[in-house]
Amino acid sequence: MPFGKDTPTYANVNGVYNINGTVSWGFPVRLLKGNMELSSNVTRSRNKQFTNALLNTINTTSFGPNWRLDMNPTDKLNISLNAGINFYRADYSVQSAANTNYTTQQYGTDFSWQLPKSFYMATDFNYYISNQYANGYNANIPLWNASVSKQVLKFKRGEIKLSVNDILNQNTGVSRSTTQNYIEDKRINGLRRFFLLSFTYSLSKTGLNNSDKGGDMRIIMK
Repeated sequence: MPFGKDTPTYANVNGVYNINGTVSWGFPVRLLKGNMELSSNVTRSRNKQFTNALLNTINTTSFGPNWRLDMNPTDKLNISLNAGINFYRADYSVQSAANTNYTTQQYGTDFSWQLPKSFYMATDFNYYISNQYANGYNANIPLWNASVSKQVLKFKRGEIKLSVNDILNQNTGVSRSTTQNYIEDKRINGLRRFFLLSFTYSLSKTGLNNSDKGGDMRIIMK
């Protein structure tokens, strides 16, 4: 009975590249007391692989616009809105049946509010949509987080915070990978809804409100 044998080797090829770029434009929106940013990213790559002595060329392209609006109606209120969509395409010269198109979308909002007596409230909501994946992997995933905190101690060095992550208990990761010889869809069940009580102490006399100025060290207990 004859036996077959595979012998791997290497070969230099020309025309392999990866190009990516981002363009963004920001401008003030005085009517809404905020700023708006429009951006777009583009990625183009080409890879080559020999399969059974055939040269397979894989071209992948992704692009998509993104939009973000940050508003400060008052000194104590911050609101952000964002949206983005990305288009992906992968073409195979030999395995043309594996050519694929798919899209992902993301919509979100952030809200933070400074309340009286050094109380703070914050919440964020993001909605993820994946289309044109394999059956069972297309998903609409809402993620909602919220927290209430209070600054305490002299110079407001301490902060006590109660936060809730994934209030709707829907946290699931869905992704697609396109490689030289296969396409993989993955679903990952991440950590779902949980509550967290934490205490943060800043060693800086400027307190937690001004810790972004540098020279600050924090101690966090959970």
